[in-house]
This record gives sequence, C-alpha cells and structure tokens, in this order.
Amino acid sequence: MWPFKRKNNDESSAMIPQSDGTPSVLFDPSVLKQNNITRLSIDERWTKLFVKIKRSPEIEKAEMEMNELIKKEAMLKNEQENLEPTKRRCMNEIISLTKEAFESNNEEAKQRLKVCKKEIEKINARMEHILEDIEKLDDTLKAANQKLLEDSTAYIFSTLKAYKDRTSEILAELAELEQRQKALREELEGLSVDWTQYATDLTELIGTNEVKRLEKEFGLEDWEHETADTPTDEDH
Repeated sequence: MWPFKRKNNDESSAMIPQSDGTPSVLFDPSVLKQNNITRLSIDERWTKLFVKIKRSPEIEKAEMEMNELIKKEAMLKNEQENLEPTKRRCMNEIISLTKEAFESNNEEAKQRLKVCKKEIEKINARMEHILEDIEKLDDTLKAANQKLLEDSTAYIFSTLKAYKDRTSEILAELAELEQRQKALREELEGLSVDWTQYATDLTELIGTNEVKRLEKEFGLEDWEHETADTPTDEDH
C-alpha cells in the first residue's frame, strides 16, 4: 500500500503525480522535525537505503550539493570558534594595559590599546558576518534537506514499485515457460519411438540395403543417437 495520500489540512505528506506520471512526494516540515532529520546526506538512516538500490544521477547531484553546504557550514563555525580565543586575548590585553596607559600615561601602552581595539572591531565585524552567513546557510540547508528527502523518498518508492512489477512479470514468464516446457515434454513423449525395432522390422520387410539407403535419404542415420540422448521426465 502506498503510504502517501493527497494532502489535506491535517496530513503531513502528499503524493502528487508529475508530468511523466511518476509520483512526486511532498512532506510537511514537521516530518523532518519529528524525526530529527537535519543533514540527510550524512544521515545513516538515509545512506543505508542505497545499499542495494543505486542512487539516481539527480539524487547523487543533490547529495553532493548538500555535502558542500555542510562543509561550508563547518568551515564557518570553525572560523567562528577560532575567532573567540583571539577576541578574548585582545580583551584581556586591553584590561591589563588600561591602567598602564591612562594612570601611568604610557604612550606605548596607548598605542597597543588602539591596536587591540581595532582588532576586536575587526573580529566583531567578521563574527557578525559569519553569523549572517550561517543563518542564510541554515535556511538553504533546510530547503535542500527537505527537497532531498522528498525526491529520494519518491525515488525509493518508485524503484520498489518497479521492482515489484518486474518481479510479477518474471514470475508470470517463468510460469508460462514451465507450462510450455511441460507441453513440449508431453509432445516429445508422443514422438518417441524405438527406432532400433523399426529398423529391424523394416530390414525384414525390404532388406538392409534399402533401409540404409532410405535412412540416408530421409536423414535418419543419427536418429537412434538423438532419441537415446533425449531427456525424459524420469531424467528430471
């Protein structure tokens, strides 16, 4: 039974025919949330679906695109994590230099404070930009994740349906071949004769030379060997 129905207001999935007649699956975003599906291309529950069923070129392309998004996200988060210690180091240096710069009026300390402040401003700007990029990337990933889930689910079920249909065809063909084989064996049994006995009887009737001549003319020289090698039901 096909597990997807046309979408009503309270349904979380739908099956809509495409232009070529194959089903196109649509999921409500709640399905992903309920099943904790966030990064489908690296989700073991998803990858194991393609152990026996080969990915289509479209699925492979979507998988690679999602992997690139995941890689980009990891790079941004890694950069974000690396900026944090640098920012803390500058903050600590500012704290330690403030007294020296203003109470002792140390020009070198004042210059270093300016450098640290600029570095923090630069880090803050970059971190803000990274956060914006991560937010945008998160939206892109959500959309790609849902589309890959919908497309791959439709592909899996369509492939399974094709396998089921082909299995039925093969079983029907095998049954037909079995009936045909049975009919041919019955016909073969009806054609089976003891040629040696016929040769003996004909030799008594018309003589050896005539039998041999007629065997040659009618192509019966090897019939004895053919009938002897022909399998019967007892051989099976």
